[in-house]
This record gives sequence, structure tokens and C-alpha cells, in this order.
Amino acid sequence: MTTNLFTFLAKKRLTVLLVFLILPLSYGIAWMILSQWSFYQISKILSSTVRPHMAIDTSQFIRSGFPFAISWRVSSLKILSPLIDGKLLLKFSNISFGVSAFNPTTLNTNADGIHLTLINRRDESLWKFQSKQFQVKIVKKNSHRAELFFELEDVKLLKQEGTKLDPNWEEYVASNNLLVNVQQVSSKETTTQKSTANILADIDDIKLRSSPLNNFKNVNKGHLNLAVIGDLDAWRISDIVDWRDDGGIIEIKNMKVDASPINLEMNGTVSLDQELKPIGAGTVLVYGAEEIINEKIVAGDMSRTEGLMAQLALSLLPSKKNSAGKLSIQIPITAQEGKLRVGPFLITELFSIVR
Repeated sequence: MTTNLFTFLAKKRLTVLLVFLILPLSYGIAWMILSQWSFYQISKILSSTVRPHMAIDTSQFIRSGFPFAISWRVSSLKILSPLIDGKLLLKFSNISFGVSAFNPTTLNTNADGIHLTLINRRDESLWKFQSKQFQVKIVKKNSHRAELFFELEDVKLLKQEGTKLDPNWEEYVASNNLLVNVQQVSSKETTTQKSTANILADIDDIKLRSSPLNNFKNVNKGHLNLAVIGDLDAWRISDIVDWRDDGGIIEIKNMKVDASPINLEMNGTVSLDQELKPIGAGTVLVYGAEEIINEKIVAGDMSRTEGLMAQLALSLLPSKKNSAGKLSIQIPITAQEGKLRVGPFLITELFSIVR
């Protein structure tokens, strides 16, 4: 009886030892192996997706997530890259990278904040883009194709108004949310035999500091669907020239601006001329222009005679239903000889992308 009791207690102790020592140790070893595997997958996706001159130093990564998650973190990350005639400085704070064992071709990235600063060749900061929340998902389809998803919250675009010693950043554009989807397609998968990047962007609650028209200071929603045809590397001027000379174009499939009561839709094509200024043509559908004219008449910004003349001019323009089925004014838009025109009206002078 005593022997059986001793044997039972020994087995019980062995079970307890197995549960509280060996199993956690085995779990820890398995977690370390999976963590190292995820690091390999993260490095592989980054090296094949990110441009060589924007290489990320993975030696800064710290293992994280134990015991219920697997990720690699870095408290701060800086990327300095050439950009046309200047530099691009990217700063991330508290950024994490993760790959699921069930979906090893998808890289998920999160950051508490992102700051993007454009620096011209005189090392003077001009523009700064920042966001409090930043999420990126990179889906690697194959060796020549990838899909990227960006989601940013509390987005701001600022311009430096002060001197270099006493900078004063003024907010020009702000938005609550920005979603971007980029699909890369290799030349082997297109009928044009040229590489293509399809870009979809949606932005909500946009506030502009200044605008030619007061109605566009607050925009409810913006949508952009475009395709960059040709292998465009925007980091160096010579690459941009090669892209243009090889027949590269940007096809704007659909751009929507909802600044109720006025709504705009646009499509067209854009490239660069010999001076690297935008050149192209398209069509703008305008809905709600008559209501804007009536509002200006009531507010006293436009006389009744001027309003009636403007309405008469609009009635002579061709019309077409927009994507929502609303009858809209159809106006041609052109970029040529350094000038942007909507119909016969000059809107603004266009500048070269190189200063």
C-alpha cells in the first residue's frame, strides 16, 4: 500500500514538473524559433520591397510580443533618401513589424507616429508631413509584384514659414484619416509591356488653410484612383527623365472631391514636358456650381447681374451624369506650356518639379 502511494505521488510530481517546467520551456524555445523565422521573413520582404537607397537597418530590431504574440520593435527609425534635387527624411517612433505563420508573405507594420520632411538642395526644410498613427501592410505576391496598404490618422501637412534658425511651421492641410492602396504589377503581366503601379487613396474630413475658392477650405471626402505606367523611380532626376522618354504617363482614372454643395470628378492623363513641367489633358465634371453662384449672390459677393451671366455661361456648357447619376457640367482641363487651364480660363502657372 505504501509502495503504491509512493509511486502515485512520484507520478504526480513528474506531471507537475512536466506542466510547470518542461512545457513552458518547450513553449519558450518554440516561440524563439518562430520569432527568428519571422525576423527572416520581415527582412526578406523589406529587402525586396523597399528601394535600395532606403534600406532599413534591421540590426536595430528588438524581439517583442512574448508570450502571446511575435513581433520585432524599434523605438525610433530614421531613413534618409535622395529625392529629385533634394532629400527625404523619414522618422518613425515606436514602430513594430510582424509576420503571421499562416500568412508569411504579408508584413504588418504599426507606428505611433511618422514625420516626413522634404529638404531641398540648400538643406532648407520646406514641407513636413506628420501623422500620429501609422499602419502599413505589405503583401508580397511574387518576386515582381507587391501590394501595399497604408492607413494614417490625424494627418497634417505643414510648411516652414520662418527662418532656418527660427522655424515656424504653418499647417496647410489636415485630415482625420487617410487610406492608400498601392498595387505593383510587373511588365510581364500588363498588355502595355510596361510596369504599372495602381494607386487608390481615400481621405476624410480635409481642412485647407487657403484655397482659391472658399468652398474648398473644408472637404468632406476625397478619392483618387490613378495608374503610374512605366517604371517610375522618383528619387533621382535622371530616372524621371528616363521614365518620361520611355513613354511613361500617369493615368488619372477617377478623382472625386466632395465639398458639398459642390462636387467634382476628374479623369485624364499627365506626363512631363522637356522642362519637367506637367503636361496633359482631361475632363472635369462639376455638380452644384449653380448653388454656389446663388449663395454668392445672397451673400453679396456677386451681383445679381453677374450671377445671371455666370449661370447663362454654365448653361451653354455640355453636361454629363457623374458616377452618382447627377447631371453635371463637363469642362475640359489642360496642362500645357507651363499653364493649367479649365476650359478657356487660366487657373495657375505650373512649375517644374526641379527647382
